Amino acid sequence: MRLNSIMASLAAGVSVAAVAPAFAETPADTLVIADAIDDVITLDPHEVGEIGGVLVSTQVYQTLVTVDVNDATNIMGVLADSWDISEDGLTYTFHMNPEATFASGNPVTAEDAAYSFHRIVKMNGRTAFIITQFGFTPENVEERVVALDDETLQITIDEAYAPSFFLVTLSSYVGAIVEKALVEEHAVDGDFGNAWLKTGEQSVGSGPFTLAQWDPSVAIVMERNENYWGDAPEMNRIVLRHVAESATQRLLLEQGDIDIANKLSPDDHAALADNPDVETINGPSSVIYYMGMNEREEPLGNPQVIEAMKYLIDYQGMADTLAAGTVKVHQTMIPEGFLGAVDYNPYSYDLERAQELLEESGVELPIELDIVVWNNAPYTDFAQALQATMAPAGIELNLEVVDGGQWLDRYRNHDLDGWMGLWGPDYPDPHSNAKAFAVTAADSPDGVDTLADRFGFDPGELSPRTMAAVREQDASVRQSMYEEIQREHTDISPFLYMFQEQRAIGVRAGVEGLTLGVTFADDRYWNVTK
Repeated sequence: MRLNSIMASLAAGVSVAAVAPAFAETPADTLVIADAIDDVITLDPHEVGEIGGVLVSTQVYQTLVTVDVNDATNIMGVLADSWDISEDGLTYTFHMNPEATFASGNPVTAEDAAYSFHRIVKMNGRTAFIITQFGFTPENVEERVVALDDETLQITIDEAYAPSFFLVTLSSYVGAIVEKALVEEHAVDGDFGNAWLKTGEQSVGSGPFTLAQWDPSVAIVMERNENYWGDAPEMNRIVLRHVAESATQRLLLEQGDIDIANKLSPDDHAALADNPDVETINGPSSVIYYMGMNEREEPLGNPQVIEAMKYLIDYQGMADTLAAGTVKVHQTMIPEGFLGAVDYNPYSYDLERAQELLEESGVELPIELDIVVWNNAPYTDFAQALQATMAPAGIELNLEVVDGGQWLDRYRNHDLDGWMGLWGPDYPDPHSNAKAFAVTAADSPDGVDTLADRFGFDPGELSPRTMAAVREQDASVRQSMYEEIQREHTDISPFLYMFQEQRAIGVRAGVEGLTLGVTFADDRYWNVTK
């Protein structure tokens, strides 16, 4: 099937597929995935941050190292096949993999890797903080990240951290290595080729697939990298379709119009249980669902109001009904499965206790709050449930249901009272979450605003204590530090943690080799067969 034919069928719209009779199965050489991707605003690997964009970047670009999806403590080489760490813990020397090549066929060199890190820091995009937290600035990055020769890359960080922490951050999607010559060839006015790369129809990576086409809010198409230096993927192309409604995803999966449905509701999974042509695949997930309240807005700066809201959520009831089989109650910032995770779920629905706290707070009731919600399940379902359980206490939630782009803009611009959303770690280390929720820009080495700053939360001593935890070299001591920090954070923060996702996706029978990652960036499609 030609690329333009694929895109034409996608553009025809889901509504056509929803009323048509069952079609033939998707082409044998094409993997078609349904997901919600209307939040994607760029496909530049050093700027991308939305789930759909990150998922694509993972298939197209590679990093120096990666982690075993079944054991995040197992760090493995990719574009670097080995590395050394200096005795003071500051300098990491990477020895490049001599077999690695870009999609152009050119070798991946230490100079390409150095340029990639220079680009990340100098562009200073939304996800650059993952790298700049190690003391890199536009002024010093060329001195601290150096290609000693084509085969040797040397990186010097500002202070010693737990070694696994630094290496794991390099495995993040933002650590993608791009081909310097091609990027610079398309740079305009010092933009490092950003305008050229963000449109998603160019590839300068070394991964198993290349980007072919992106039609925003419709589809993203990837094609097999014919110069891939590893084992060639079985699939010739991957089509990631935007299908927001879970019921529509289920129908398309049943008809054979898609191979994978990433966003099925519990009801849809139940409806598919007896279908021999479809199966449910379960996997780990580190995604945390929460509602963040902006403490800058009155009366949300009153801690008793926030505490009352935590007692006005029917956590277990929502988990058992609205999200049966897809979430579990989780009320801390670090997900189960990570170093430092703790079983601490102190809140349950208690209207009487909430009313007592609101009375003690002295605020005037009712309290009216505007909550920004993505117009996709489960966010709308969760928000409506909270709206119902908080109303009896005099907290009225006005749900502003918007598309993915507006949802993220409002969140990033602090333009809200509250935000119903999720957090997926950028890398499988507790600091990815702990820094976001418990550290302020004042204590962060890169000075970048965090979720704490974004929601107007002053964590006090929790902020420097969290930074001390990431510097701790002893893993057992580090674990204890995170456990203590989390209990305090859950009780005083404006983050209403509710659930940890339990991955469940629908797959057509015969689709094999799919790897589900522990972070949203780690799903891997290159070993899939049909």
